[in-house]
Amino acid sequence: MFYRFGGALVLLVIIALGGIAIEKRNLTLRRAVSHQKFRQEVLMEEHAVHRLKAQQLGAPSRLMNDLDEAEMRRPHGRLPESPKKFVRPKPRVDENAPLN
Repeated sequence: MFYRFGGALVLLVIIALGGIAIEKRNLTLRRAVSHQKFRQEVLMEEHAVHRLKAQQLGAPSRLMNDLDEAEMRRPHGRLPESPKKFVRPKPRVDENAPLN
């Protein structure tokens, strides 16, 4: 009788210790995943900052190239034509419409 009780008790303790070990491993893995997600967000922000800086540093040369190309297309000695002033058309009045 004592052996059965002792064996059942040992079996329960082994199962409980196994459960604790599994829970501890699960918690460690969750912590690692959480740390990786945080690190990924930090790296994504750094990537965005570096991409913006690269675009800002590359912009002047692209703008200068565009200006040079536009100047080469323009006939020499002439300034570009100024845009015409916009004149707002007068609203049309329907003579048959009832007055309010």
